Amino acid sequence: MRNLTERLQRDPYFGYLLIMPLLVWALLTLVYPLADAIRLSFQNVGYVGTPGQYVGFDNYSRILAGREFWFSLGVSVWWTVLNVVFQLMLALVSALVLNQEFRGREVVRNWIILPWLFPSIVLATMGKWILDPTLGVVNYLLLASGAVDKPVSFLGSPQIALYAVTAVNVWRWFPFFTVIILAALQTIPRELREAADMDGAGYLTRLWYVDLPSIGQVLKVVVLIASLWAVNIFDAIWLLTRGGPVYRTTTLSILIYFKGFQEYRISQAAAISLLMFLVLLAYGVVYMRRVMREEAGVPV
Repeated sequence: MRNLTERLQRDPYFGYLLIMPLLVWALLTLVYPLADAIRLSFQNVGYVGTPGQYVGFDNYSRILAGREFWFSLGVSVWWTVLNVVFQLMLALVSALVLNQEFRGREVVRNWIILPWLFPSIVLATMGKWILDPTLGVVNYLLLASGAVDKPVSFLGSPQIALYAVTAVNVWRWFPFFTVIILAALQTIPRELREAADMDGAGYLTRLWYVDLPSIGQVLKVVVLIASLWAVNIFDAIWLLTRGGPVYRTTTLSILIYFKGFQEYRISQAAAISLLMFLVLLAYGVVYMRRVMREEAGVPV
């Protein structure tokens, strides 16, 4: 058995054999769907599974010349910014609080992840109930406190629907990032904090010069993950507003669904998907390149 193990380790093709299942999985779940989307984007297929003809770049030119793609791109960018900012702020504050000693800390640490564990349909139903104009607890509190004189339709108003959906989505996702940041905070050597305390640094000074720089790499990864996930969110938006009212919550993910399964223009949906993929790829490459240059001490 030992001789067989040593022979396998010396075999130059043994490594390829080990990663073969992962390569096959990547080909089936990533490469093939991407190649098929590229093929569809250059055809005029309407329904899924029906034949189409080659139309060149007509789908791309039609999409880029239309207003709905650029409007949805703007909604996606604003939606992503709102989600990343509020998720990061809430997660950071929560992690800092949970990193302190207080009674019941273990209970809170164990249960803070609960909203992230709920299925999307449960979160959406709870969000609709909480924000309901007639029965929702938010409107009840606003009316009782005198902040408003009539119920607010959070999910029906074009001006505030995006912010209402953002609040529900942030509520779901910030606990996940809280756990990540809390884990990073607990890796900071105690000696660094003790040295800062001996130098007379207050809490905010220690937070700014010791804690945040120590978890800076983790925060950058959190920003990247949160932004990529936010762009691809479909379920929360669809379940709460279905892209309305008047398209104010129609992100690119919702627009792709509209094109593919409401208007039955699957080739245009594929073209929008590829444009979205290129935008995210460019963002990821630029972001990671900037992070790596900062780590290497190269001016960005």
